Amino acid sequence: QAILTDSPRAGSWARTRRVRPTPPGSTMSHSAVYAGRESVSTRNPHSAAISPAELTKALAKLSPEERILGQWRAAYGCPVSDEAKAQFCIHAVGRTFRLSDVRLWKEHHPLGKDASNNGTVYLEFFYDGTASELEGHQDEFTKAFEQMIDAQLQERRVVEFRKKLTARRRAGRGVGSASNDLDTAFAGDDVTDQDWRDYLRKPVPPSEFSIRSFREAGCMLLFLVCQTSLSLSASEVLGQIAFQEHFPIDGKPQEPSKSDKPLPRWVYGMAACTAGMTAITIYAWWQVVRQVALVGGDPSGGSLGTIA
Repeated sequence: QAILTDSPRAGSWARTRRVRPTPPGSTMSHSAVYAGRESVSTRNPHSAAISPAELTKALAKLSPEERILGQWRAAYGCPVSDEAKAQFCIHAVGRTFRLSDVRLWKEHHPLGKDASNNGTVYLEFFYDGTASELEGHQDEFTKAFEQMIDAQLQERRVVEFRKKLTARRRAGRGVGSASNDLDTAFAGDDVTDQDWRDYLRKPVPPSEFSIRSFREAGCMLLFLVCQTSLSLSASEVLGQIAFQEHFPIDGKPQEPSKSDKPLPRWVYGMAACTAGMTAITIYAWWQVVRQVALVGGDPSGGSLGTIA
């Protein structure tokens, strides 16, 4: 199993590689055993410990950096939206790497120090794959990753423009015109206004995206983990796509993403085992209570007898 890491040396990033030897007598590598297993066919069964609505109100009182980091902490381990899984794919090295999860890189964001990273957010992107697939192709993968991030930021900007323009047309012409297709909004005279022209000319905020290292993770599934850093604004945009219930837009909550993917098979097995153990426990306690009731109701004292 190969693990690629980056470590600072002489002021630059140096690539190192650690290889775990294959056990004697083993005919298949760890990667080969898990080949073909992907997370795209099922959905994550976990959920947030605290209601996103309650947490949003508390985070709204914090500074932008503390709020965004708090949102990423709350989304840690929660299911990624199907939209993000489709939009965050990376096409490189002759295959498509499909997103499984995005998490805050907690080693760089210890609790109580949310304002100490100068506006930089560290995230880990989990993709179906192995680190060994990138050997000799790290630059190609990194370039494709950067292009994907830039494309998502640009697309989000277009979506934001369309929503604002539609809201402006609705306010100016009445609610009845809101049924027009969003794309036709660009055909109106509104686009010729200087304000909207300035908006279109406004450059996309720099993502400051950088891949710091690669590693492998997983148990039943094997993941290629890309450890990255990017700007605060870019991380918020990606969060709005990946975790819609945790990242409001302009302070307004989004509709939670709904997945039509089935749960993993192990969830049904665990549910069956839990139900079985619960039934056994209830039956055992019922027997204990029944015996106590029978002994207590025996006038002779039952098997307890009396001491002369």
